[in-house]
Amino acid sequence: MENVHLLVGQRIQVKRKQKGVTATALAKQINISQQQLSRYERGTNRINLTHLVRIAKILNTPIGWFFLDCEENKKEDNTVDKLVDQYIPIAETIIGKNGC
Repeated sequence: MENVHLLVGQRIQVKRKQKGVTATALAKQINISQQQLSRYERGTNRINLTHLVRIAKILNTPIGWFFLDCEENKKEDNTVDKLVDQYIPIAETIIGKNGC
């Protein structure tokens, strides 16, 4: 299975660019450095759940959207299911089921 953090990071970058938001602007809004955001987007660092929730809210995107590629690429193990089962309910509690 591909690195889940890389797949989530790539989707952050895709959505950020679709919305026309620069890495610097998004990083500033979630109170991290642009370098840290870049590490998240490249999958170098594991994203902090609080940061992912903020990103989803800022980009007006349901939290589950960031995990879609993970679900499509899953193999025999259920690591992705565990992540989705753990993170999505927490995030939905924080930001609501519609992502904002």
